[in-house]
Amino acid sequence: MIRQTARLANQLSSAAAARGRAQNVLARTFSTARRPTPVVRAEAKQGEVDPEEVFAAIDTNKDGVLQKEEFLRAVEMLHYQDLLKISKAIARNELSYETEHASAHEAESFGQLMARRIQVTAEVAVSKLFPAGFGWQTAATFAEGAGMDAANMDFALATGLGDGLGVALGHTAWMAGKKMITGDEEIDVTAQAQTGIFLGSAAVCSGGAWQPFVNTLQAAGFGFNSSLVLTAGCGTLAFFSGLRIFRAIYAPIFSGVEEATYANLKADAALSAAVGGAAGCFVGTDVSYAAANWLRPLVGVEETTAAVTASVLAGSSTALGFTVVQMGENAIYPKNKCWVD
Repeated sequence: MIRQTARLANQLSSAAAARGRAQNVLARTFSTARRPTPVVRAEAKQGEVDPEEVFAAIDTNKDGVLQKEEFLRAVEMLHYQDLLKISKAIARNELSYETEHASAHEAESFGQLMARRIQVTAEVAVSKLFPAGFGWQTAATFAEGAGMDAANMDFALATGLGDGLGVALGHTAWMAGKKMITGDEEIDVTAQAQTGIFLGSAAVCSGGAWQPFVNTLQAAGFGFNSSLVLTAGCGTLAFFSGLRIFRAIYAPIFSGVEEATYANLKADAALSAAVGGAAGCFVGTDVSYAAANWLRPLVGVEETTAAVTASVLAGSSTALGFTVVQMGENAIYPKNKCWVD
């Protein structure tokens, strides 16, 4: 625990000598740009930093308690990139508000909290969920034109790729445009492109699973409402599985993708539930459910619907489903517990 102290004067004599040691250990521990092989305990895994040594380096007066002045000196030694890494570690996942902002708004009212969450929700819906549905439907149009049957796996693969491509391009274009318009130098377009590839790869899983799963439900005689709910569950599981699999693959090679942690495990699960809402609402584009499809007036894709209009309706359905579920999460999650925070 960090606490105020009046013993700063007693520490000054030993601080100068300890500062050099602390700088060496902290640089070794935190800096990716100039990190030699970290010091580890004998029983620790290779590459694992010993937290006891880090604490000892910061605790310059060796009283076993981390004083405020000692902490401030340690922070002064950190490289800017180290602080960015800490900020990312605090964030829930790659899409969290905290990923782009160095500090949380500790004095936020509930109204301000909701406004911020709604802003992030809207950005994600527009930049990723709409392009996902748009890409899926556009790929379906081309697949049908190429003679693919919706009952076959080549159709599922084509639409899954269209879904993933829409997410990857949508996210990257949005962040690049946001940086250009706002002049926000903290937006790393390269890292954001990597995040887009990561999210798009997970979307291939959920997008590719959608048609075969809906076909199975229809063959089994399930109605519209039950199909919507079950497809939402399928989309949640498929997207979550994709996130965890591709996080393990991309984290070692992409700076824009964080390695798997318990914090982003929970965040990925909550995000996947909202994406599941998009998959469920996407069932509303299928007019074969006839009058049972109460989403048909909003997003139903009729036989006579033009291809571009069909893609827009599909994108609108996924954005709508995501937003409905996410607004529920925004309302019930405590502050700093929701993935958008």
